[in-house]
Amino acid sequence: MILNILFPQYCYICGRKGNYICNICRKALKRNLPECYICRRISPNYSTHNNCKKYKSLERVFVGWEYNEMSSIIIKKYKYKCVYDISKILTDMFLDAITNSGFYKYLKDTLLIPVSSSFLRKQDRGFNQTELIAQEMSKRLSINYSNSILRKSIDIGHQSLRDRNERINYKENNFNLNKNINISTFKSITILDDVITTGTTIENVRKLFPRNITVQAICLFRGKPLYSTTISSS
Repeated sequence: MILNILFPQYCYICGRKGNYICNICRKALKRNLPECYICRRISPNYSTHNNCKKYKSLERVFVGWEYNEMSSIIIKKYKYKCVYDISKILTDMFLDAITNSGFYKYLKDTLLIPVSSSFLRKQDRGFNQTELIAQEMSKRLSINYSNSILRKSIDIGHQSLRDRNERINYKENNFNLNKNINISTFKSITILDDVITTGTTIENVRKLFPRNITVQAICLFRGKPLYSTTISSS
């Protein structure tokens, strides 16, 4: 209580006093519709269309909200300004979105793994933002969690500094799996990331796992679909 008086919290989006993300701004965030993550067309249960699936594609990808000017402020404050308290707020919002969408049923009996940061990036920030959210989700949903299976081998720089074509054309997979962990014991893997742009990161992570393991992803934000550059599917 004393800390709140001495250091009052303000909404990082609109500046209202009370919370880092006020209730008005929470409601103003635009929810993403259920879609196939590859072609970006509507798809029940967020499933990947059969016509869109490649040799190794994610089974389904849940996205909470549209990545726009409002959500960009939240992510940048969280990732680059080290405002740790946003983690709990984002987790609360994310769990509400997942539960209300019915996607919760796909998280039963899964192993939740956050997209890892390189050692240098984690050392620079002091934390991995997806790890904090994954840890809290694991506790709240009573599902398995591991931050030691997936590793980022090299630091290729911020994806946010690349344009769309550079992200699409970047082919190198800078992730690997911890060889000391037997992944064959898991039937379902859920990848957690904060922002999806082209989908290259989660695609590269999915390729590390054998086809007999169901791999899906959940993500906080993703930008508007560019239908003019996507493949039509049904």
